Amino acid sequence: MLMYKTMTTVLIDNSSEEARKIIEFLKSVKYAKVIEDRKLNLETIEAISRVEEGEVTEYGSVSELMKALKKGDNVQDQDH
Repeated sequence: MLMYKTMTTVLIDNSSEEARKIIEFLKSVKYAKVIEDRKLNLETIEAISRVEEGEVTEYGSVSELMKALKKGDNVQDQDH
């Protein structure tokens, strides 16, 4: 298992021979992990589209975000 301090995502259009060679090279080095054919489901594609269109919700703090998430799932704090 690789432990990452930082990660970089690289998207490679593997339609060319040169791109496939780069992918094969990356597979051969110990500091890189190639994850191929990750297809996004419809829900994820729609969420990405909404973000790209600016449809985002902002929160002033993590506490505010957690409160909203818990409310949406009808989850109650264990402290209360």
